[in-house]
Amino acid sequence: MKHEFAFEVQFGFNARMIGSNRGDVLLVGSLPFDTPDEAISAAAEHLGDHLPAIGDGEVGLRKLWIGFLPMTIYSKHPALDTLRAPEGGVPKPHHSEVYEAAFLFGIKPGQELRFETTNYGPIAVESYEVFKRLREQGVVPEGMRFQVTFPGTGSAISYFFREKDWPAAHAAYHDAIRRDIELILEHVPASELQFQFDLAQEFVDMASGDAKGIADWPDATLEEKIQRHAATLPDMTSAVPDEARLGFHWCYGTWGGWPMKDMADLGLCVRMTREAIDRVKRRVDYVHMPALKHPGPEFFAPLTELDGEDVDVYLGIVHHTDGVDGFAERMEMARRYRERFGIGSVCGYGRVDPAELPHILAVHRDCAAALRG
Repeated sequence: MKHEFAFEVQFGFNARMIGSNRGDVLLVGSLPFDTPDEAISAAAEHLGDHLPAIGDGEVGLRKLWIGFLPMTIYSKHPALDTLRAPEGGVPKPHHSEVYEAAFLFGIKPGQELRFETTNYGPIAVESYEVFKRLREQGVVPEGMRFQVTFPGTGSAISYFFREKDWPAAHAAYHDAIRRDIELILEHVPASELQFQFDLAQEFVDMASGDAKGIADWPDATLEEKIQRHAATLPDMTSAVPDEARLGFHWCYGTWGGWPMKDMADLGLCVRMTREAIDRVKRRVDYVHMPALKHPGPEFFAPLTELDGEDVDVYLGIVHHTDGVDGFAERMEMARRYRERFGIGSVCGYGRVDPAELPHILAVHRDCAAALRG
């Protein structure tokens, strides 16, 4: 066991994150609102006593997730050439061919690439002020952490850059994350923060096995892909302080429908969890793994490989379209292989109809009751 619990409570979560039920439900990130106030208030109202942290809903252009980066940074950067852009300059969430719809950039000859910020840092500072105000008003429970989410390096950089520019662009991105975290820490105590890194294009790539998963990326075996993506984890997370919580969302993508690639089981998610635990220089507090609505009988079997590891596992077994009954079936399947876990959906809700959200969050709450029961 790499890390050590201070003590253990129900569901196997440690005292760093919860008391009683706090921490049994994870909202991965995005919510379908226009302002942080709406997103934080909705999460707190429906699930505040269950969540380890609340983010700002990834509102505005961040609803396009990684599409936010080329639109606000890369396409305006003086050291970059735009080699390809989607029609109208805006990524299309439901484009039939997501790779043809993506931007592609190259570093201009003789230029040294530097990003002053990823923009996630300054936005987090602004959103934390909303979070703090709502906490002072009693909307957000005391002891709740504020979640800040960054895309993984493969999703934020490799997907948008030529392969030959990856080393320089990766380094620039990691450096910008470090500066953004330092900025956030100037305004927010580390003990009030939860940092999450979302890897989606990486999993689209790995879930393709030895075949090409992303058109612009090089041919590689599955093991080569795993090693390439796992190698980015230490630099990506190096600035996260020990007092903050650190987690990973292993994402199979919703661009054009979920999942973007078939999932045979949780094998890749478990493998990357072990890579993160082994490679990241500080404690990995939690991981989130999505699950199929109708998983096969051995879908959750790889979870046994995490026996003895001090990491909180959230399983994305809440599918709001089949309610508590469908959840209960998946929960019992998972319990054959792991006794304690938290729950969540497969991904965020940034692109669903806002009118659906009260029902969606109510299902989460009912599922949490079933988990405890």
